[in-house]
Amino acid sequence: MVNLIRGLYSAVREGLYQDIALAIPAVLKEGRVLDIGAGKGRLPIRIAQENPNLDVYGVDISSKSIEEAEISSRQARFPGKRPRFSVGDVSSLAFEDGYFDLVVSTYSLHHWPDGVTGLNEVYRVLKPGGEAWIYDHWADPTPKAVSGIRRRYGNLNYIFARLHMHFIRHGITSKQASDILNDPALLFKGGTAKENGLALLLRLKKGSLNRR
Repeated sequence: MVNLIRGLYSAVREGLYQDIALAIPAVLKEGRVLDIGAGKGRLPIRIAQENPNLDVYGVDISSKSIEEAEISSRQARFPGKRPRFSVGDVSSLAFEDGYFDLVVSTYSLHHWPDGVTGLNEVYRVLKPGGEAWIYDHWADPTPKAVSGIRRRYGNLNYIFARLHMHFIRHGITSKQASDILNDPALLFKGGTAKENGLALLLRLKKGSLNRR
């Protein structure tokens, strides 16, 4: 039963990945993109397929997931460069300061040992003016978000998406997102929390002047 729920939830998850890949050209035509918590590589692969002028990287703390991502990448076709995958931890990323133009993460934030510490490391590896799009399971979606996901994916996929979130027992509440964004230790300033279907999106931008 759990596998069936996860399978039906994949329509919602893959829809988010496609949305992200298609949204990137509005803010970035060329440059480097990093996916933190890349898992089996679905999002980096999708981004690279839709954006041939980007250099796409994916990191995950699980070496097994990275191995599977490499296999999937070799089996896929790309109009440009293949994504690059490596084992990595958000609290200590193996990239130089200001290396990326955009950092994304999906359904990973709740696994981070400390949200502010992880986001400050994201800040470090971003170029001045670069953005971070951090999506996570939304533990308390608004009625508006619920209505939107029902319209897009239908009642059945919505029901199974919510059941999936119940089984994994992880997510982020609106208050937790607000606490992270307003933490005085956070290097990002002026970030926002926005609904994105059943995901909550923290959208942050690094100022033109490095605060460090």
